[in-house]
Amino acid sequence: MNNTLREVDPWRFAGSFLERILSGGIPDEPNHPPIPWTPVTKPLAQSKVALLSTSGLSMKGDTPFDMEFERQNPTRGDSSWRRLRADATAAEIDANHLHIDTGYVERDLNVALPVDRLRELVAEGVVGASAPSHYSIMGFQGNDSSDLVEKSAPEIAEAMRSEEVDLALLTPV
Repeated sequence: MNNTLREVDPWRFAGSFLERILSGGIPDEPNHPPIPWTPVTKPLAQSKVALLSTSGLSMKGDTPFDMEFERQNPTRGDSSWRRLRADATAAEIDANHLHIDTGYVERDLNVALPVDRLRELVAEGVVGASAPSHYSIMGFQGNDSSDLVEKSAPEIAEAMRSEEVDLALLTPV
């Protein structure tokens, strides 16, 4: 397996017009430590995969994301996280997020958490297994993501380690 690091072109699908408009607001040097990417060590067909959605999903009956905080702080979202059962259906999951149109998620959970696609890939043998849990955060954190980075992300990583997850797929909305 080739573990050579490759640079990702963040503007590949945005086009030159959007790149010119948006890139001016992005600093040349990130104000965070380097991202600790871990090389893939085994084939996808032998890997256990978890999904991580940024759409503020929670299991019905669990504490939803704090949308009142989001209303009072329109440049920030709830920085906590939720565990989602991998066998959950769309009828068992709520979307709690004011910065996205949750109607799309309500009509098709796969736009935010592609569980059906993952199940198909597992059934076809492309992916080894689905993790027992998937995870959700509220992706809109504005300029202060410190709680997400310092508390929620390490907790999610530990939960994934405890479930022996090999790969995590970020599903941003």
